[in-house]
Amino acid sequence: MECPFCGRPMQAGRIDTAKPVNIEWYPEDKESYLEKAENSITVKNTYKFERPVAYLCFHCHKLMMDVPERANFRFTQD
Repeated sequence: MECPFCGRPMQAGRIDTAKPVNIEWYPEDKESYLEKAENSITVKNTYKFERPVAYLCFHCHKLMMDVPERANFRFTQD
């Protein structure tokens, strides 16, 4: 994959954790994952043994991944 920011090649890899925890994304106007918004997502669900594919650009330090639409993701914005 080519980096959309700098045009250089990105390295494919996976998102994983050393401990059994979920990885959450939530809007910056929320103070913590405990105050989840409706449009927050679970990037990695520990209980489903997910290891999503992600691409890393070593030049501009960007990490990109697809977020699949599934029932456990609570999308509310288009």
